[in-house]
Amino acid sequence: MKYLLSSYLVILFSVISIYSQQQTGTLTGQVTDVLGAVIQGANVYVVDSDGKERSTVTNQKGEFTISGLSAGKYIVRVAAPKFDLYENPEVEILPGDRTELTVVLSVAKIQETVEIAANDKLSTDSDTNQSAIVIKGKDLESLPEDPDELEAALQALAGPSAGPNGGQIYIDGFTGGRLPPREAIREIRINQNPFSAEFDRLGFGRIEILTRPGSDKWRGQAFFNFNDESLNSRNPFALNRAPSQTKFYGGNISGPLQKGKSSIFLDVSDR
Repeated sequence: MKYLLSSYLVILFSVISIYSQQQTGTLTGQVTDVLGAVIQGANVYVVDSDGKERSTVTNQKGEFTISGLSAGKYIVRVAAPKFDLYENPEVEILPGDRTELTVVLSVAKIQETVEIAANDKLSTDSDTNQSAIVIKGKDLESLPEDPDELEAALQALAGPSAGPNGGQIYIDGFTGGRLPPREAIREIRINQNPFSAEFDRLGFGRIEILTRPGSDKWRGQAFFNFNDESLNSRNPFALNRAPSQTKFYGGNISGPLQKGKSSIFLDVSDR
């Protein structure tokens, strides 16, 4: 008797399962972009006529599957970062059937809003030159220590300059002087104001170097750089390393001569 009852229950549940499967359908599909590349991690939403929503996420192949959907029409939405939202309100699920959907997402358009005020005026102040470069503080430490390499780096930052007077270097307002060591420089301005009345000619590519002033406390530093052919690798096209040796040394000291009134900054270097 128990065996017959168990058999009836198994048959009953099987019939119910088959009937429910015949009354529901499955939605499958793949999400790609306009070039055919699959989109992984896209969110797929399915909304029925009562507003109930089910969702899933596409796999590594851009595929998705939502089963157990009642027969009827659904709204299918697909969303992915940097892509426009996809929406199809006419997806019909048939009972006991498998509906396949191919979703192609378009790249989202970049929108930019520019606000223009009627009272704004165009600035003609040459001090606001947009091509100016100001180097100071920690940025100075990224420049070469060697004066020749430092000058080459500054000329490269200044860019090409037309005419024989282009690319001149001013040290505290004077030209023709020796380029100070990097440790003695407080600030570097490149093409700060090409039309400044402070100078006797146009300043396209002009490099202005401002040295450090003295301080209220005594401080100083010294350095020594050495380079020899034994420290360099051999040119693969040469039989021997060419003899070469460079010694670059120097130091600086600064402090007050009369506290609160005058100070001194002394820098010495040679090679």
